[in-house]
Amino acid sequence: MKTSKLLLLSLVLTVLSTGCQTSYRLLKSDQEKGFRLADYPTFGFYDIDTQGDVSSPIFEKNIAVTKAAVSANMAKKGLNEAQEPALKVNLALLVREEIQTRETNFLTDGYPRYMGQRRYSWKSEEVPVGKYKEGTILIELVDASNDKLVWKGGVKGVLPEKDQDISGKINDAISDVFIKIP
Repeated sequence: MKTSKLLLLSLVLTVLSTGCQTSYRLLKSDQEKGFRLADYPTFGFYDIDTQGDVSSPIFEKNIAVTKAAVSANMAKKGLNEAQEPALKVNLALLVREEIQTRETNFLTDGYPRYMGQRRYSWKSEEVPVGKYKEGTILIELVDASNDKLVWKGGVKGVLPEKDQDISGKINDAISDVFIKIP
């Protein structure tokens, strides 16, 4: 089984939280029966395949920050990075632009429209009020001996509009994902 290698769109996870509040949520993790991270002494990364616009100067930096966060958390769990690893890490990153909407209200968004012959009409509508970017990181752990997926988990959140140094925030989000690994 070949693990999918996915990286879509241009900017990679620049931050998953803003200020003191956490603006990300952990995705449901899944694991093979009997999987324990302690059974693997070494880890390594799959090569990252890219799609979309990856020409941003922030792109490479964010890939490096994400890999460093995963490496640091693997080291905390007792694994060493190696050329011939027992466990391979596949990162899937996705950034999507979303549109925020609101529903119109009769009391605040106008009166019914006259349609002729004493008929009035008013319908509630979805009105766009803004745009934002939402980022997702999926982490898959694959047993290198049999190429079998043994654990997967991830995190999803709203990205800030302005680029900033967010290494610590990415580390926090990845650390929260790694808490779920047995």
